[in-house]
Amino acid sequence: MANLFITIVPTKVMTNGQHKVRIAITHNSETRYIVTNIIIDSIDEFKNGKVVKRTDKELMNAKLKRIYDMYYERCEKVEYIDALTCTQLVKIITSPMNGEKHRKFEDVLEEYLSQIDEEERRKSYKLYKLAAKHFIDFTGPGSLMEHITPIRINNYITSLKKRKKKLSPTSINIYVTLLKVIINYAIKMKYVEYKVDPFVTASIPTAKKRDTYITVEQMRIIRDMEPNKYNVSVVRDIFMLTYYLAGMNLVDMLSYDFRTTEVDYIRMKTRNTKDGDRLTSFAIPDEAKPLIKKYMNKNTGKLVFGKYKTYESCYNTLTRKMVVLKNTAGVTHDLTLYSARKSFVQHGYDLGIPLSTLEYCIGQSMKEDRPIFNYVTIMRKHADKAIREILDNLKNE
Repeated sequence: MANLFITIVPTKVMTNGQHKVRIAITHNSETRYIVTNIIIDSIDEFKNGKVVKRTDKELMNAKLKRIYDMYYERCEKVEYIDALTCTQLVKIITSPMNGEKHRKFEDVLEEYLSQIDEEERRKSYKLYKLAAKHFIDFTGPGSLMEHITPIRINNYITSLKKRKKKLSPTSINIYVTLLKVIINYAIKMKYVEYKVDPFVTASIPTAKKRDTYITVEQMRIIRDMEPNKYNVSVVRDIFMLTYYLAGMNLVDMLSYDFRTTEVDYIRMKTRNTKDGDRLTSFAIPDEAKPLIKKYMNKNTGKLVFGKYKTYESCYNTLTRKMVVLKNTAGVTHDLTLYSARKSFVQHGYDLGIPLSTLEYCIGQSMKEDRPIFNYVTIMRKHADKAIREILDNLKNE
């Protein structure tokens, strides 16, 4: 069994001369330390495992005891503890246990986000952070998951609607939806149990449907335009490559090894969130090959769009320069990279291609509750045929 005690490490003095109180863990001839949030002004304020010579010493010692007791109880629950190194043991007891109650919303949020690769899903990561900030601004920091009730959710939604900087129904819908994801995660991990669903009476504004796709004629104009600036040329090429590759997201394009004649991938956006078959497979169409050759690093097979070498730099350039493509093609609504993906689907639908095939092509989760899915399977040959039909339609004048 591990041995735990409260201590300070004199050599770990802070730059201002203060010391953080630690929980020492000795196990299998090793010692490791867990830092607490209890800070004393000098080494003289600590003796025999307790804070001394301070007016708030009783409060500090009470907090330290609670922290010590928590880690001691967690050690007691660890099975086969003798097989663990001290480092492994510390990692286990400092991570939340499944079913642990009275978790703070902020802690659950950070735990959930720690499982999202910030580089791969940078935009989603930021959205979760922003949605959480709105909720924490409303509840105040330190709110427990048990405190999230239907009344509190309703009041939160009302507060979003009444903000001075008015939020659109779409923004409110996104913030509340992401909040629900965090709460559902806590429920799955058994950190909290609700007798009444917190969203049972919630009236969530419906996201406004926007025109996002463009016509075949506008797509041709973008394809055939002659950009007079390097960054606009890169933006046009990324836009068209997204369309040629059946709406493939930028993050997936940047991570894919194109030293092949086909695409076989699972969207990063859904890689860790959906069950079942999620692989999308199709032959790389001829239209995409010159662009891939233009930007592909021959040693890695990865696309590098000139001086824009990261997802973030590409995304920022797209945000700034997409307006040039919009104006050139005469698009009247907002144009984003997502428009290429949406346009691929819309053009395919207009050609009479089944939605199930289009869903497969773009890596979208197919709705398996449709009865027809009991009888058919979408395969690569269907995707290749659909993509060819859509791109051939782009050739026609």
